[in-house]
Amino acid sequence: MTVIQKTDELVLYENPIPLLRSRQAKFPGLALLPSGEIIVLFEIGEAFDSADAKTHVSRSSDLGKTWQFQGELYDAALLPEHLNISEGLKPTLLDDGTLVAMGYRYHRPDAETPIGNPETGGLLGGDNVISFSQDDGKSWSVPEVIDRGCPELVETSGPCIQSQSGDLVAIGCPFKSWEGDNPSGQTGVLLRSRDRGKSWDGSGRFFETPQNTLTPWESRICEMPSGRLVTIAWTFNTLENKHLANHVTVSHDDGRSWSDPIDTLIMGQASNLMPLGGDFLLTIHAHRAGDVGLYVRLVDFKNDKWRVVEERVIWSGAESQDTSKDYISQFGDLKFGQPSLLHLHNGEILAVHWCVEGGQHIIKAHRLNVNM
Repeated sequence: MTVIQKTDELVLYENPIPLLRSRQAKFPGLALLPSGEIIVLFEIGEAFDSADAKTHVSRSSDLGKTWQFQGELYDAALLPEHLNISEGLKPTLLDDGTLVAMGYRYHRPDAETPIGNPETGGLLGGDNVISFSQDDGKSWSVPEVIDRGCPELVETSGPCIQSQSGDLVAIGCPFKSWEGDNPSGQTGVLLRSRDRGKSWDGSGRFFETPQNTLTPWESRICEMPSGRLVTIAWTFNTLENKHLANHVTVSHDDGRSWSDPIDTLIMGQASNLMPLGGDFLLTIHAHRAGDVGLYVRLVDFKNDKWRVVEERVIWSGAESQDTSKDYISQFGDLKFGQPSLLHLHNGEILAVHWCVEGGQHIIKAHRLNVNM
């Protein structure tokens, strides 16, 4: 019997007038509201890395079958006049009904400077930020800068979670500076807030290797019913310019100590995960080389051992990526990624990701059933 079933595929957002103006969408994140309504945050810009990229909101009141575009997360005119940024945030619903959106932004000196510096492998500087909504995501505060605990910008590309302790936990890795500096090393930074996002401590680490040579890009975190925290990362060796299999780490003490990275043997890049009950996880992986596609897997994680029960390709509309280039150049070749999973009230699961179809960056959604 097939455990993972795909029942529908739809476009969540695409440029409504592509012949008139460029609107490229990427990096979606989802939250389910107590009412059953779903909101999705994603970036829209003139190009994939354009300096005008900002976070936008869409919402669905019918479990993701149709979507209403709401617009920009907040009025960018409220930012200081000197601050030119491109920014992306992901939403999380807290237990008191507050929505928070966490992410990061690049400081853009002008519209012609790219995000990545091919000479050093570094990226533009910026801020880690958080925004709040008290009205189900209809209005949001202007994002506030948080203390990330290290000099580098931290790639908090996924949402924070609220653990059973009530703490908010977010994870990411330090980006090299534009000049190529990386004093923190390639490690996994854990940000923790004990006051619902008002203040943050960035001293934690969730992913560490000898000499801090491995990068946990696109890290995501979830909490299992037992209280285990589990992360998954697109793991890359920057010294050897080599992609590795997805690795996971595990904490049994609310993120204060972590296992060594565990090799899943899955050659995925951007990935995500969610608990399914008991020892089971549902994972989603962007495979950009070899058997290209978006893979969903049911994983038995009993005793912190990674065992794939079943896998299913739910989308395969991209060509293989050339992984021999330096990683700044590889970023420019990406054609899909940043998948997310959301458990709906009716038992279905909604999977979303960005991809290029018809020359446009769009947001796609897939409806899944997992019969265990």
